[in-house]
Order: sequence, then C-alpha cells, then structure tokens
Amino acid sequence: MRIIKQILVSLLVVSVLVGGYFFYHSSYWKGEKNALEIVSPDAIFVFETQEPVMAWNQLVSQPIWNRLTELPSVKNAESQLVSLDSLVGRSGNLDRSLKGNQFVASLHAVGRDEFDFLFTLSFKNGSDQEFISSLEKNLPDLSQITRRSYSQIPVYELQNVNLERNLTYAKIENIIVASYTSFLVEEAIRLYQNSSEPNFKSVNKELFEKLPMAKGLGVFRLASSGLSKLVAGISRNENLNLVTQFAKNGLSGNFELNFSEGKISLKGATFFQKGLEVDFTKGNRGIKEVSNFIPNRTSVLFRYNLESAAQLAAFTNEDFQAKSTVSGEIEKNLIQKDFLKKLTGDLTFMIFETPANQEEDKVMLIQTDGLDAQLSLLKNFNDGVGNEAPSSELLDVYQGKEIFVIATEDFPAHLFDGKFRGFSETYITGFDGMLVFANNIKSLRVFLDDIAADNTWGKSLQQKRIAGTLDSTSGFNFVINVPRMWSGLENISSPNWKVFLQKYAPQLKSLDILSIGVVEGGDVHKTNIDFSYSLRPIKAVSGVVLTENKVVRFRDNLIYGPKAIQNFNDRSAEFVVQDENNQVHLLTGEGEIVFSQALDGVIISDIFQVDFYKNGKLQLLFATQKMIYIIDRLGGILPNYPLEIAGRNITHLNLVDYDNNRDYRFFVGTDQAELYLINKNGDALEGWDPQVISSNLVVKPAHHRIAGAGDQMLALNTQGDLYFFNRRGEKVLDSPIKIGGSLNSDYIIVQRGSASSSRLVTVTEDGEVVNINFRGEMGYRNQLMRPDKESQFYLVKDQKEDRFVLVVHEFNKITIMNTEYEELFSYNIFSEELEFQFFSFGSDKNIFVVIDPIQQFTYLFSLNGELLNSLPISTKNQIEVKYSSSQNEYRIYVISENEFVEYRLPI
Repeated sequence: MRIIKQILVSLLVVSVLVGGYFFYHSSYWKGEKNALEIVSPDAIFVFETQEPVMAWNQLVSQPIWNRLTELPSVKNAESQLVSLDSLVGRSGNLDRSLKGNQFVASLHAVGRDEFDFLFTLSFKNGSDQEFISSLEKNLPDLSQITRRSYSQIPVYELQNVNLERNLTYAKIENIIVASYTSFLVEEAIRLYQNSSEPNFKSVNKELFEKLPMAKGLGVFRLASSGLSKLVAGISRNENLNLVTQFAKNGLSGNFELNFSEGKISLKGATFFQKGLEVDFTKGNRGIKEVSNFIPNRTSVLFRYNLESAAQLAAFTNEDFQAKSTVSGEIEKNLIQKDFLKKLTGDLTFMIFETPANQEEDKVMLIQTDGLDAQLSLLKNFNDGVGNEAPSSELLDVYQGKEIFVIATEDFPAHLFDGKFRGFSETYITGFDGMLVFANNIKSLRVFLDDIAADNTWGKSLQQKRIAGTLDSTSGFNFVINVPRMWSGLENISSPNWKVFLQKYAPQLKSLDILSIGVVEGGDVHKTNIDFSYSLRPIKAVSGVVLTENKVVRFRDNLIYGPKAIQNFNDRSAEFVVQDENNQVHLLTGEGEIVFSQALDGVIISDIFQVDFYKNGKLQLLFATQKMIYIIDRLGGILPNYPLEIAGRNITHLNLVDYDNNRDYRFFVGTDQAELYLINKNGDALEGWDPQVISSNLVVKPAHHRIAGAGDQMLALNTQGDLYFFNRRGEKVLDSPIKIGGSLNSDYIIVQRGSASSSRLVTVTEDGEVVNINFRGEMGYRNQLMRPDKESQFYLVKDQKEDRFVLVVHEFNKITIMNTEYEELFSYNIFSEELEFQFFSFGSDKNIFVVIDPIQQFTYLFSLNGELLNSLPISTKNQIEVKYSSSQNEYRIYVISENEFVEYRLPI
C-alpha cells in the first residue's frame, strides 16, 4: 500500500538529525554496541549498511526513481535527505560522517495491518564531532524537543511543523535509536537492559555466521517467519496456508543490494534453519523448452527443475491435515506402483491472471516417464477412495486430449506432502510427456488453447523479458508478472491495502516482474532476487472505489453519529452513535460495542468529554431536547443526571472550562431564544437565569478567550444579531451587533493577537461576508456573487475550527472558494438540500465533504476539485474523517441504515 509510509531513508534523515543533536550533548562513550542487538527478533527484515549515503545516491540515480517519487512518502524522503545534506554543509560532509558507521533499518508490525521502521545508527569511537555540532546548530525552525524517561533511559520526542508525526529517539551507549512509533524505541531499550532476552541477532545466528558484517551498498537480512508477517498483514485472510508453510520452513538469507540496467537486485544466499537439508541440484530440462508451455496469461509461476522427484519431498506443509483414507489409497494405488518414481523432478505450477472476485485458475505441469501408464493409474484412483467412477459425463475430449477428473479435494496436496493446495477437484490430461493438473475444466481448456495458439512465453516477443527471468542454472524459479496478478492481489488484500493498490496502481506496476532463482550450493544456496521495471507511459487513476474496512451492524437503524471521541486509557479513537429507538452506543475503533444506554430522545448536540470527578477518567456529555446527560465509560448515567431545564426545549449545548481546571460550565440555548449558563450540579449561574436574545441561535453559544479582550461569551442568532457577554452575563461591546442579514451559517474566530485585529467572520443568507473585530467594530463586508435569488451561502470551517472555505449553493451547482474569494472548484449537483463538512490535516491534506441527505449520497473532494471516491458513500448523516500518518491515509467513518462503517482512503 503506501508501500511503507515512512520508508528507509525518510527515517534516516530525521533520526540522524535529532540523534546527532542528542549524541553531541552526551559527555562520553561507554563503549561500542552492535545495533542489531537491540532489534526485536520479530522484525520483518533488517537492512544493514555502512554506506547509507552511497546506497541512497545509487538508488536515486536509477531510471525508476522518478516514477517512484510520484508516491508521496518517497518524495517526502527525498526532500528530507536533501535538507539534511544542506544542514551539514554539503561537499560530501554527510557521506564522510556516516561512512563506516553501522546503520540498521528494521521493519516491524505495529498493528494488524500496519508497519513501521525502527532506525538505529551505531557510531564508532571518534566519530566526526564537527558533523554532530553542525546538526545541533542547524536544527529546523519551529522545532520542539520534549524529554521523558523509560527504564531510566532519557527518551526524546521531536515535534516540528514539517513532521506529520512526532519522532521518538534515544541514545543507548553508542547507538542512536529512532522511530515514529514510540513503543519500538522503548522495546529497543528493554532489549538493551535485558541482554538475556532474544534479539534479532541472537535468534538468527546463522545469518551472522555466514556474513558477520554488511558489505557493498548494504545487506538485507531476511527470515521467512518475518516476511510471512508482512504478507499476512497485507492480506485480508488471516489464515493463509502458503504463508504459514513458508514461515515454518525456517528459511533465512543475506542479500546484497545491487543495481543494474532495468533491475534492482538482491544477490546472496539462502539456507534453512534447524538443520533442514534441501537439495536444489537441477535437472536437465532446458529453459527454452519449458517456456513454450507457460501461457502468457500466467501471473505467478513456481518452477522446480530438480534432478529427481524425491527432492520435492523436502518441502512439506506441516499445517496440511491429510485425510488418512486418501493418503492410504495414494500409498496403495500410486506410490507402491512407482507413480512418484516415474516423475522426473520437473514440475511447473502456474496461477493464471484472474478477474477480481473470481476463483484463481491453477495448472500444474509434471514431467513423467511412461505417460500413458501414469494416466491409467490416475484414472483408476477414484475407485479406491470411494469416488464415483468417471462416467461419460465426467469425461471430455478437448483439442484431441482426453480429460478426466479426480473428485478428491486437494488431491495434489495429498500427493506432494501438502504443497499445491486449492484444488477442490483435479482435472487431468496428458500433453507432450507431461501430466497436466488443473483446478477446473475452464483453466485446463484455456491452457490447451494457448499452447495450440503459441500464446506462450517462449513464442511471444512481448514476453521475452519475463521468459528471460528463468535462470537456466537454478533448481527453483519463482516469477510474478505484476500487471497480470494485480486484480488477484487486490482481491486477497485487506481493505486499506486494496484501496492503496487501486490508487497507486500505475506507479507500482512499473516494477512489473519479480523473479527469484535458487542454485544448489550445499548448506547455502545461491539466490538472486530481481525486481525488473518498465517505464512505459502511465495513465492517472481517475478514482478509487472505497472499500469497507469495518462494518458493525445494529438491530435498528442509526440516526445520530458517528461522533469521534478519544479513549482516555490508550488515546485510541472511539465513536458514539444512536439508533432510532434512542439507544446510544459507544464503539471502539475496532468495532466492539462498549456500552448501550437508553435515552429519552434524540441527541441534538455534539459529544463532549469531561473529567467530572477530576481523576483522569472521562465521561460523555451531551443533550437531548429535554435533558443533559453525562455517561461514564461503562454506560452508567452519573448520579443526579440527567439534568432538565424545566419547561424548555434545548436547542444547543456547549462545554465551557475557563481555566482548563475542570470546573465545568454548560452553555445552553433553548427554543425560547434563551441562554443558560449552569454548573455541573445543574445550578444556573448569576446573570444567566436566563439571558434572553432576539431570536433562536443559529449555532451553539461559545466561550472564547481573546488576547486584549479577555473572556467573551458569544451568541449568534438567526436574525443576524451577534451578542457579546462577559462571564457575569452582562452585555458588552454595545451588543447586539447587527450583522445586516439573516443567518443560517456558522462563524469562525480568526485570532491575530489583539482585540482589534482578531475577528469573527460569517456569511449572511444573502451572501455577504461580514468581519467583526473584538472591539465590536465592523471590519469589512464583501458581497459574494449571487447567481440567483435562491442561492444559498455557507461558511464551512474545519474540524479544528482553524481553517474555512465559503460555499455558494445553486440548485444545480456548488462553488467552493478560499478565504480570498477565489474559486477552488465547482461541481454540478442537482439537489435543493445539501450539507457540507471540511476536514484539514495540513496544507496538502484536505477533504471537502458534500452530503445529499435526500438521495443519501456523500461525496469527498480534494480542494482542487478531485473527486476522491468514484462512487458516493451511502449515508445522509455527517461523517467523521481521521488521518493516519503511520498509514498515510484517511479513515472515514459513516452510519448507513443500521450499519456503522469504516472506509480507508490512501493519500
């Protein structure tokens, strides 16, 4: 997906910067420690180098780099490294300072389908102090470093306006350790302090026995157990048999990074842990010959070119539960009759390009001696396992080849020790000295058609590149044709990875071939991993179909929410919804219901969190038309609640905490154009029992503390009157101030450091933008273009109440403008009733939301007018949007009928 949101070099840039700052302030070195000794054994992989700058320079010089920088995270990494180089004075200072010091980047799972890097840099004694000093003197502007302790080790967090997340870092002896995920740094500290606990180096001893130190541009150290976690995290299926088998085989390897024309290569050696011996001695069949039988529609290829079939037995799937009856019949009717002995060891397993949401087509080619006798043994196999004998209806003749079926589930897996699963039935024919197994009749017919039409790798000029990836010296080859397997990859991917793959498919498909070749070498097997790329012109993705990531279904339809709150224990996002029977529900971010509680009516306010007992535990505050509720974490209504304002219907509620000391006030508006300010015991405060205004509120009343003006209690009503009160309920600034027209829009406070320069901005129903400062003076008025007298105007502020846009709604069109009244974009939409939301997470991360409650459609736009969801979301309620910096994606939460739904949208 985002491939990994903060890639290797992005972490290098920032962590070296702040790590250098900390290093410079340490008084002395306590000795040298290997950076890999503080890396968790659960690492998916590690990259180790003593030439980080050289590796980076060679990477960016590759032709593929310009294509990769179209991914935002890659572009960000490039700009950060350029900034770092300028900080240390250029002229090779960065390379000289890092050269020869051990740098390790390790990838770790930090959630079910999320990953992040731990970055470690081990300095040798006498490292260049001038370099460290230059970093200290040139720390970025608008940076803030905070300090805390973990197990008595100082831990620092760098905050900077240019960083989407805080960077956590620490110094452990001679090692700087950093990550955007703080618990990875804390885990490194724990491993340092508990040397008896396993770490990546101690668990993978064989990696370092074979190659003690990194060489060349750097070495990837991989273990199958770690890589399986990466695949499992990307997949929506938690029980991947192939991945589990791969992990248990205990395969490890060291791979040196290399670049060549059209390729990024990892060259090295693999070996099996736990003493497992596997023989990859190759057979005699040539590459050209086998490529003539690989259809162009092949997306994934496994090829075993071994000296004998017995070598295949070393690869077993311990998770496969064979049926004893089937295994017994195979032993009696096939193995004892020399079926396996007549196989040559040349086996090709292919997965064809598959349309989305369809079963994969799989074909196996097994070279054998005595093909007719082998086919006869297989035809007779059904009788022994109790399958119905093949009748004329089960036989087929296609392209002159007789086809029959063995109706035993996973027959190839029973025959080959758990390998090659996914055959509910096995359709069989013979062809050119080979047994051909397929998992359905269609795939077998397609295979025969392609051979007849010479539509194969060996006979197609267009497939010359991919055919060339087959290594004639290898006993095993694995090849992925990336464009052809793309829909299948999307189909098995988890929802958030699926959307990422959709959005960046053109860029990612440029890396169009992945190939692996293994050559026999005793206990170590020479292995090459190549990522071949093509730079053909690409077309931009026009839109992404949002995929449901989580769905929670309720018995009754939902009418309120979702409203996001924060869990006070772990700061995770939680959500409040209400159903049509007035039950309010709290859900965790994982979709689990924390509590359900009956209310007297529909919630009409926002959801506020209060620390009622001042003990760090938060409760929920909200109002219905008749009552004010406070509910605790377990769903219990607090004593003496709910509160009622006798004889009044509540229209608005806001929370006031003047000095952030949890002495709460509740600012309440009623349908009688009244303002109440009450304490948390329900007592109306002096001067607020109540205050009467000229018409009902258009938005909730609020408290604002303005420099030079102090505490201001604001109320803006539908008649266009703006009231300023002090805390005692006394009108100030000659209130009310006449806006000059009726209102149905929100306002925003723009603070500029003084009462005269700070201002309130809103827009009237007639389209006049009004600006009033906190001396009660009208700043300016600006009439927006009014296409017709039915046009509606809105000021829409973001979730932080920091930025805003202006909206002109005509019957068949909306126009969105910035604060300078410049059109950002327009969109044709036919609806008399629309609602708008604006979410901003930085200058380049904005979502404008258009809700059509009549059709129950919701559209998401960037501020340049790009429609982010090609199909509208089905909802009539306002939505919640969160930005995940670790995933570099938006998380979108909606309610639709009786469902709470989470969508994910990569940036």
